[in-house]
Amino acid sequence: MISGLGIVSFLANVPHLLTEEGLIAYVFGVFIPMGLSLGLVVMGYRVYQSSLELDLLPRVTGWTLAGVVGLVSVGAVIYLYQSVEGNVITHGLFVAMNLVTTGGIAGALIGVYDGRQRQEQRATEQARRRYQTVLDASPDAVFVASTDSGEIVDANQAAEALVERPLDEIIGMHQSELHPAKNRDKYRELFATHLNTENVHSEFPDGSDIFVNTASGDRIPVEINATGFDYRGQSLFIGVFRDISNRREREAELQNRTEQLEILNRVLRHDIRNDMSVVTGWLDILAADVDSEDRDRIERVQRASQRVIGLTEVARDYVKVVSGEKELNLHPVSLDSVIQEVIDTRREQYPDAEFTVTGDVPDVKVQANEMLSSVFRNLLNNAVQHNNSDIPKINIGVERTDESVTVSVADNGPGIPDEQKETVFGKGEQGLESPGTGIGLYLVQNLIDEFGGDVWIEDNEPAGAVVKVTLQRAETQ
Repeated sequence: MISGLGIVSFLANVPHLLTEEGLIAYVFGVFIPMGLSLGLVVMGYRVYQSSLELDLLPRVTGWTLAGVVGLVSVGAVIYLYQSVEGNVITHGLFVAMNLVTTGGIAGALIGVYDGRQRQEQRATEQARRRYQTVLDASPDAVFVASTDSGEIVDANQAAEALVERPLDEIIGMHQSELHPAKNRDKYRELFATHLNTENVHSEFPDGSDIFVNTASGDRIPVEINATGFDYRGQSLFIGVFRDISNRREREAELQNRTEQLEILNRVLRHDIRNDMSVVTGWLDILAADVDSEDRDRIERVQRASQRVIGLTEVARDYVKVVSGEKELNLHPVSLDSVIQEVIDTRREQYPDAEFTVTGDVPDVKVQANEMLSSVFRNLLNNAVQHNNSDIPKINIGVERTDESVTVSVADNGPGIPDEQKETVFGKGEQGLESPGTGIGLYLVQNLIDEFGGDVWIEDNEPAGAVVKVTLQRAETQ
């Protein structure tokens, strides 16, 4: 429509090419009016090709028509005035068309400016709605503050719930007012640190927690993740506050349990083992002074005492793992040294059992740590303690590949039914409440998992079970 108006105006000026005389007449009477007409044509095309949204183009057309009507109305008033005064205006149509052209150009320029302003306001409002949607969708409290002044300029619904204050009360507060008054300086320093590093903070450099105050006076520990951004020439800072009250309660509960486990570990390590050492010592003395029938009974008591001592070793290792006293950092461990040491100690503890090794244990290193000995100690203990043969026979074999080593512990006991081959380790169950044979095999399963290996049970021929443990070779890591 705008270009069409320009074309009509251009054609209206063509007859003046034949009637005007002189350079000045051609410049002001032909070239300038025709140039303006062409400008209106080009403007119409540029408006059509512009980034303005389609629903805004009619507004540009409306402004163009308004400009045309406005200037034509002014021209009409002037024409009537001159007529009343008796003055004759020549080339009235020429003047009218140039007024149309000039009014169209002025109106189109105003229309484009108005369209762009409206489009920018619309985009700003859409961005604002998206921003507010994201803000309110966050499960964590979000505060937006001025980088320069520290004054809070916005917050989400989770922030209102966290500090128990309405939004209009939060806006205008200094960000440090969210925190306990006695440590305001520390919180201001923390704010400055966020500006420089944009790291996640859940405590001060001295290890103390970061708190926010609620309207009711409660203090809530929080983790803060913050970053800066610019918006409409403002330097702003957005802080995400995560309530870590539940985490701190779990940590405190875990710390309490760890302390209890450490006490249990000391009891197992000192009191029970010391008392059992006294018991076994007196049993050895009594065994030398009794007849064969009583000696058999004493030997049964001695075996039970050794099992108690073995159980304290298992419990001690388990407590070390659970309490974190023994870290599970992995490093190369000599497999043959560990297996040979465990076999030697088991032979001393179970003199009536036979421990054999098929072939030689290869001199390889596996990914494990000091707890690897507990794995094989528990497997050998289990093979003897749950053996119903007159003479428990335990055979250890080792196979290796380029990437792993598999250790087999075979016994001549009653074997394990297929439906119990997994549950015997407590797989799928939780800790000591599992239906397995006890904490020994549960500990084996957990340690092997930590070592990145695997453990399973197969049938032995003609009777018994074979426990196989696969460990990763350290040379391949």
